[in-house]
Amino acid sequence: MLTQPYATIYCRFYTAVNTSVPASYRATDAIEFYLQPVPDGVWENNVTVRSTRAARMYEPGQWISRVSPTPLLMVVATQDTITLTDLELAAYERALQPKHPVTIKGGHFDPYLSGFSRSSEAAVEWFKQRLG
Repeated sequence: MLTQPYATIYCRFYTAVNTSVPASYRATDAIEFYLQPVPDGVWENNVTVRSTRAARMYEPGQWISRVSPTPLLMVVATQDTITLTDLELAAYERALQPKHPVTIKGGHFDPYLSGFSRSSEAAVEWFKQRLG
């Protein structure tokens, strides 16, 4: 029995290609990203059950037209098979101004990896323009 109203229940953040194994992600790039070796203390392979439910319900494209007048910078990977490039670009088209797209060649995690220089430079410039 839970003694706290919002007890935190942790589970492993599983990735697997084999469909007989329970997993959060099955895409090859997700498996490579989440299972890459990292130094101790940098990242722990745990996620709350509550977070997995919230992630399944997350639909930012549904609300994108309400972001304006807040400036929107959208960094989109051109071959994203996790959040799906075509859905991201369709959401961008529904967004109102001010908005700016940045495309990064590659999959979902490439803005954090091979495309990090481009994506982070775009973000820094965006914030400099907006925040002074």
